[in-house]
This record gives sequence, structure tokens and C-alpha cells, in this order.
Amino acid sequence: MKYISTRQQQATNIKTAILKGLADDGGLFMPEYIPQLDSEFFENLPNLTLQEIGFRVAKEFLGESISDYNLKEIIDEVLNFDIPAVRISENIYSLELFHGPTMAFKDVGARFMA
Repeated sequence: MKYISTRQQQATNIKTAILKGLADDGGLFMPEYIPQLDSEFFENLPNLTLQEIGFRVAKEFLGESISDYNLKEIIDEVLNFDIPAVRISENIYSLELFHGPTMAFKDVGARFMA
């Protein structure tokens, strides 16, 4: 998958996007398209662990740029705490992203990039 700047359409690969952080034009890197997970994934979601969900979603964005083995190791290390879905009201839930080591939402995303 290629990644493009939010300011221009020049594409780059995932390695460059991760290492640079920001595009040369100051824009953010975004995937060329948002991958769609199949309906079977969503139907099976209640039966999957957080790590299995994380792997499946990350793999869609990273493709073959990282081996399945290495990606699973990263996911297992990063998502090693609970992320409960707390009911707010009927059919509305909020993910509590502050149960990680620094007790901040950044434990979910920033640890993956580290």
C-alpha cells in the first residue's frame, strides 16, 4: 500500500512514511485508500482477542512490509493491557484507552510506532 500526504498526492511507501513522520510538504501521511475488512471479520469480532483484532487491522495497512511473525510480536508487546468498551447508553460505547503503562491514550498508538 502507498501513503500520500494530506496536502499533495505524491505517494511513498510505509517505511518512508513511518521514518519521516511528516511529509516534505508538512502534511500527514495517509493511506491511498482505507482497506475494507470482510463481513466475516466483523461477525467473528466478539470471539477475537484484542491482539488478533490488532494484527488483522494492522496487516491491512502494512501488507508485506513486515512479516506476520514480527507484526504479531509487536502487537503482543504493544497491546498487552485491557481496552474495555464501556457502555455509555443504549448502543453507544466508549473505549477506555488509558489502561496502559503510562495511563494515556497514546499507549495504544505511540507504543506501536516505537
